Amino acid sequence: MKIVVAGAGAGKTTTMAEEVLTRYGELKDGKIIYVITYTNAARDHIRNKITEQHGSIPTQIKVKTAHAFLLQEIIFPFHHLLYGQLYSGVSAINLPDNHTYKTKKLKELREKNIIHVEEVTKIARYVVNGKSTDRKVVKDRRLKVISIIKKYLDSIFIDEAQDMDADLSRIIKTFYINEFYLYIVGDPKQDLRGRSELRQLISSYPHFVKYKKENYRCPRSLVKLSNKYVPKEESQEYQKEEEGSIHYLFEKDINISNFFDNETFEYIYIYQKNERFITSDKDRDTHKNLLEYELKCLFKKIDCAENHVEKRAFVLLRWVQKNIIVKNNWGIVNGISDLLSLELSSQDKARMIAALDLNREILFKEGIIVDSIDKVKGLEGDRCLFILTTELAEYFFQNKTKQNKMANYLYVALTRAKKELFILITMEVEERYGRQWIENKLKALL
Repeated sequence: MKIVVAGAGAGKTTTMAEEVLTRYGELKDGKIIYVITYTNAARDHIRNKITEQHGSIPTQIKVKTAHAFLLQEIIFPFHHLLYGQLYSGVSAINLPDNHTYKTKKLKELREKNIIHVEEVTKIARYVVNGKSTDRKVVKDRRLKVISIIKKYLDSIFIDEAQDMDADLSRIIKTFYINEFYLYIVGDPKQDLRGRSELRQLISSYPHFVKYKKENYRCPRSLVKLSNKYVPKEESQEYQKEEEGSIHYLFEKDINISNFFDNETFEYIYIYQKNERFITSDKDRDTHKNLLEYELKCLFKKIDCAENHVEKRAFVLLRWVQKNIIVKNNWGIVNGISDLLSLELSSQDKARMIAALDLNREILFKEGIIVDSIDKVKGLEGDRCLFILTTELAEYFFQNKTKQNKMANYLYVALTRAKKELFILITMEVEERYGRQWIENKLKALL
């Protein structure tokens, strides 16, 4: 096993592609190599790097997301052998916050042999590591399953390992015990979920850890600044000779709308949306998907032909979206009931109202659309704007120095720019600390 700790701009994807191709050159038994990461964009980036270096992607190298790997190589082929249920599909439908409704929704999917994306790593961990209630016959079958996987799987390369959850971490440890070759790359400073699984692996296997300290992205001033917030062993060394520049400005001094109309930034990002700055992540689409799912469930109650459900649900969804502005939830629910000639149960109504509330929350938001720090992780631009809000100000001004999820958010925010970083001090931050105090602190930091 190798664990490579690589910070922002370290060129880890290029290095990983080189390592993958080196391992491929050593294969002699026809086994396959899996390269897994956490987003489609990161997957495609790795594929491109391998293609650049090799000319194409060999058939023995599979580059997939972590979920695709766990589904295709562990859950779909082996879960039914251990626990009887043969999963045949996967759903990313947005789940309700209410625990009872969420549990019911997951049960509905399982009854259709569909696994929800939120349960993928947990179900895969059951296959590889087992449950406390497993009988001997299941444990014996599990040993056979692992031996089968070993016959065709040579190695696993894991990118963005700081994003792994506890279930995948346990799977990885089991693969290590069973002598699979593992190459793990990640940056605990960019663990925005606060899972700390990569840090635990680093602590458990220190003799396998290598620190890749180069930063090819950021100019000297930004590397020096970001190093103030990280553990000494994870500090970076700038590779650019340019000094770069860091600017700060106060929200109270500018007209926000005019400022964003006249200035150009590759990325503008904030930790958490507020009434003036809103993030445009995937909320709108996921909430629309939940509403569409609930409508499809209603159509199945009126014995609508399977091949007509999709089209009729889409038409009804358009009706809901048109009327959500002028009707309250009960008006829409009663309208759906009339249109379908279906008497809705109290549970049907509650589920519909929950889905409608989520769509209203997105529909009536106003403000300047910016990115979340989560969304820009892994991205870079010449000129970036970081909107400093109270949540991260305590860490930026070094009133708090604990290495935790919030410190990781700050590190990501400070390491996106290739030339210029602008820091916008929000009104709330200025009101909390005072302008003079902030300016004195910034002079010391910058």
